[in-house]
Amino acid sequence: MTIHLQNIGKVTEGAPVSWESKDALLYALSVGAGARDQTANLAFTTENSRGIDQSVLPTFAVLLGGSGGSMDELGDFKLSQILHGGQTVTLHRTLAPAGTVIPRSFMSGAWDKGKNAVVELTTHLLDADTRELTATSVTSMIIRGEGGFGSEPAPHDGWELPDRPADLVDVQKTSPDQALLYRLNGDRNPLHSDPAMAAMIGFEKPILHGLCTMGFAGRALLEGALGSDVDAFGSLSVRFAAPVIPGDELTTSIWMTETGAVFQTRVGDTVVLDRGTCLRRDALAAGESLLSEPATA
Repeated sequence: MTIHLQNIGKVTEGAPVSWESKDALLYALSVGAGARDQTANLAFTTENSRGIDQSVLPTFAVLLGGSGGSMDELGDFKLSQILHGGQTVTLHRTLAPAGTVIPRSFMSGAWDKGKNAVVELTTHLLDADTRELTATSVTSMIIRGEGGFGSEPAPHDGWELPDRPADLVDVQKTSPDQALLYRLNGDRNPLHSDPAMAAMIGFEKPILHGLCTMGFAGRALLEGALGSDVDAFGSLSVRFAAPVIPGDELTTSIWMTETGAVFQTRVGDTVVLDRGTCLRRDALAAGESLLSEPATA
């Protein structure tokens, strides 16, 4: 079994992906909007509240990648070898409550980590009508047992945990049925719902989707660091460090920076989201790599 390094940069365009108002509402509820106070997040959880227009949580964009096709180009390893290592989502335009995008995906990197490998998949989401870039999603995957092919070192992100108390601390308790709710967004992996499947992989209980935990943190950053202004959201990036069990309490520590914030999310003393970065949209560099795309192969 091998990683198809020859396919790095090969672009595959997927079928259009559409969403409606109710899809954005379901996503918001599935990442805890309204859980602490059902009247606090009405812009994200309702579409008909008087004097409030519906808005879409920026991290909703992680659901819109569709079947870009590049997963088939990554290699001939088994899906059971893949662990979700990290995720970045960048918004170039604010998401509307309904719309359609076209996903264009490509393997953007592969790095040898000894026993394992890390493969990066980038998906650009283009507005179906204008073909303008709406969002970019970058998924980092750990491929167990596929290292040893040799590669240049992985790029260093320069992230450091600040040596000072956090400027903001947000505490959110997930519900025992959090994964059952989040799976309705489309990820029906039984690891998050079936105790037998969870036990086969070594967990005592089904675990929460990593992207659900990311959604909770994204809400904390949007409210705490960006003043709940969806137009100010540029990007959010995390590394998945440890699993979360539905019902766990998430504590997100936020340190403000000149361009946004850095953060870390814990369950008790265990870091579950690490190397977190949030950038304001005005801090995104116009020429950054996320705005570029290799030629279609």
